[in-house]
Amino acid sequence: MDFLGLALAVLKLANFIMGFVDRQQLMEAGRQEEIAKVSGEIMRKTAAGKAIWEKVNALSPADVDAGLVGLEPK
Repeated sequence: MDFLGLALAVLKLANFIMGFVDRQQLMEAGRQEEIAKVSGEIMRKTAAGKAIWEKVNALSPADVDAGLVGLEPK
């Protein structure tokens, strides 16, 4: 193998490694973005759930019974 062939092989290896690292970084960025989306959804649902529970807890027992009457199976 001559010098030019060796240099070409080294450049191909470097290109492969750089491409691999780039793909790994893109996959990690995608994972982080998905984690952020899911975390945001959980936070919104948690906040909405907390608000609902606060409203339910503020109801009198008679109001709760009146609200549940329509939910009973017929």
